[in-house]
Amino acid sequence: MKAIITCLLIIPHSLSFQQPHTQSHRISRLHHPHSQRNNHRPPPRHLTSILLSSTINKEETVILATGPPAITVRSLTCSFDGGSTYQLNSASYVLPRGARVGLVGRNGCGKSTFLRILSESCVGISENSKNARETIKYQGEVECPRDVKVSFVEQEPPSPSDVTVSDALLGVTSTQSSSSGGTTTTSGIMSVYETVRQYRLASLNAANDPEGFANIAAKMDSTNGWDVLTKADEIATKLRVKRLEDQMLSSLSGGERKRVALAAALVQEPDVLILDEPTNHLDLAAIRWLSDLIKEKRKMTLLTVTHDRAFLEEVCNSILELDRGTFYTHEGTYSTFLQNKAERLANEDQAFREAKKKYKNELEWMRRQPQARETKQKARMDAFYKLEKSTKPRVKDPTLELNDGQRRLGGNILKLRNVSLSFGQNKMLHDFSYDFNKGDRIGIVGRNGVGKSTFVKILTGAQQPDSGTIEAGDTVTFGVYDQMGIPFLDEEQTVLDFVKQRVESGSGGSMAEAPQEAMMLLKEFQFERNRWNERVSMLSGGERRRLQLLSVLTKRPNFLILDEPTNDIEYVLIDLFYALVSILYSRCLLQSLDTLRALESYLEEYKGVLVIVSHDRSFTDQVTNHLFVFEGNGVVKDYLGTLTDYAECLIEQENESETPAAVVDSDAKKASYKEDKAQRLEERNRLKKLKRDLSKIETMIEKLKAEASEYQTKIDNSSDEGWTVLAELTEKMDKVNEQVEEKEMEWLEIAEELEGLGEE
Repeated sequence: MKAIITCLLIIPHSLSFQQPHTQSHRISRLHHPHSQRNNHRPPPRHLTSILLSSTINKEETVILATGPPAITVRSLTCSFDGGSTYQLNSASYVLPRGARVGLVGRNGCGKSTFLRILSESCVGISENSKNARETIKYQGEVECPRDVKVSFVEQEPPSPSDVTVSDALLGVTSTQSSSSGGTTTTSGIMSVYETVRQYRLASLNAANDPEGFANIAAKMDSTNGWDVLTKADEIATKLRVKRLEDQMLSSLSGGERKRVALAAALVQEPDVLILDEPTNHLDLAAIRWLSDLIKEKRKMTLLTVTHDRAFLEEVCNSILELDRGTFYTHEGTYSTFLQNKAERLANEDQAFREAKKKYKNELEWMRRQPQARETKQKARMDAFYKLEKSTKPRVKDPTLELNDGQRRLGGNILKLRNVSLSFGQNKMLHDFSYDFNKGDRIGIVGRNGVGKSTFVKILTGAQQPDSGTIEAGDTVTFGVYDQMGIPFLDEEQTVLDFVKQRVESGSGGSMAEAPQEAMMLLKEFQFERNRWNERVSMLSGGERRRLQLLSVLTKRPNFLILDEPTNDIEYVLIDLFYALVSILYSRCLLQSLDTLRALESYLEEYKGVLVIVSHDRSFTDQVTNHLFVFEGNGVVKDYLGTLTDYAECLIEQENESETPAAVVDSDAKKASYKEDKAQRLEERNRLKKLKRDLSKIETMIEKLKAEASEYQTKIDNSSDEGWTVLAELTEKMDKVNEQVEEKEMEWLEIAEELEGLGEE
């Protein structure tokens, strides 16, 4: 028997829960009051038979469990702004068991809304989160079979004040729920986790109550509790939360709570795992471990939203795209999705052009028709009006143009000499020295808590070291985008006034263009016009982060520091970030593109010093070529190469350490072998970097030559424009040609070095 429940959705704010499926679980919703016109409209034809494909890499066979789908969504509709804007528009989707799906889409398209609807329908609402979010009205059904256990890890997990990390790892979300046996799925499964919890408590008092401890230990034997305990400890260790077990959840940082929530979900071994930005706050080793674990669990279904394209590419076997309220499924990896989407958009553009051409012919026919014949041609006229609707173009991404006000860097940029810093017994930095140079593009990597963010503060002077010297050049202008956000000195200031003030400050006090540029920036950063006059105090956390990014770029910095810039920023906001940076430093007009890869190439043209703290492998690989690897205890390794190069190097070292070494005759031979190996590794990394640099320079030369050719064409056609215009175009073309010569010289130098290394 299926239960039909009609109610308002209360968005969950849960840590990790499982649905106690005693029956097939279906939720239907009242239609939004502002969308009556769509009551009887069926879902689009191409959605009625959507079934996610199980095909990924040829060498991998995906095991899809038999039986009904894991989750079924029917005719889901959700709108806002009084029903004028749809995030979900009669959207239907079937998630098969065993699939690993990446949910992608533009900022604000409804990805988080969709995950929340699924989590409330299939997981339930915890006592800690009933009042955490506003209600959402939507229409449609979400069905989850009775044998499917679902866990959801949201982007910002809650922090109940009465739960320890140890209890949270076993699914306890409040002491009230644990007193009655903990959070429950089925009574049998949850009794195992509650038994483990009781065993941990009893072990603390074993000396005073040996009989009670013996009883609970016997229960551990009968309920397979030892395996659960071992698994929980292993997962907690891998995600670096084992040491936090005795702490209260409310005392943890946001990143620590996120790792605890992820660990708790994995301990439960759900049938369906829903993850919102799972790689946020994870270091490289933890991301690799999580990827391997998910791929090993071949029967587990995954639905994830993540900005980490490398994670998407490695883990997901299908991509679910949410675009303009409609779901599109793409078989294969994330890179396959990019190709499919490009083809779909090209087909849409072709259909639009054909419809427009036909519309033009039909319009001429309509104008020629006498009034008396209208009734005889009603069918053709109806077809005309239908065709007229199809000729409305797709909304294009906005363009943006800003003045280039970056201050030129001098010879002395930033020098660190023998810098050390400790917090108690914790060494953050020990005897570190480095001279920053023009064009440095450095990635800061390392596990959490080893001092990466502290290092950023040292660079800008926000944190003073215990010893050593830091000397910044007079021409250096820092721009810092960090994880903590910016303090707003006047919370009652309007959003528009705040941005105008930042624009004026960044342009040296110029007042004339500040209002226009401020409004343009707000529009590009997706602040609706009705929010411009809102007080800063009324902004959400995400909106504040957008203002922080905006304020950093208005400074026109020539030393740009980004601390986890892709965390908590949706795809289109990252697009805008790249677009703004490329405009500020490359004097170009750029449309905000759909894919991150295309925009990253523009960030490479930034002429200042770039320092990035990030665990996003794709992002770091694309925009950096040099790493500071924080290994802990104050040790920083200077590595020439990308994050992928470094990860491959680590894997190679691990493999070699697991392989028995060849027998050598003497210590001298061992030392010689190690020295030769280090030299070969250094040469290999140098070779990779030179080849990458050569390829980038070739691409830049092609772009510059194309730009020079455009200027030449404008000069040839500017006979009627006057001398001033001709002189301006000639000057611009000469500058571009000078850049071409500089790049060609760089190309020759690298080519000669490659030839010296035996590469042609």
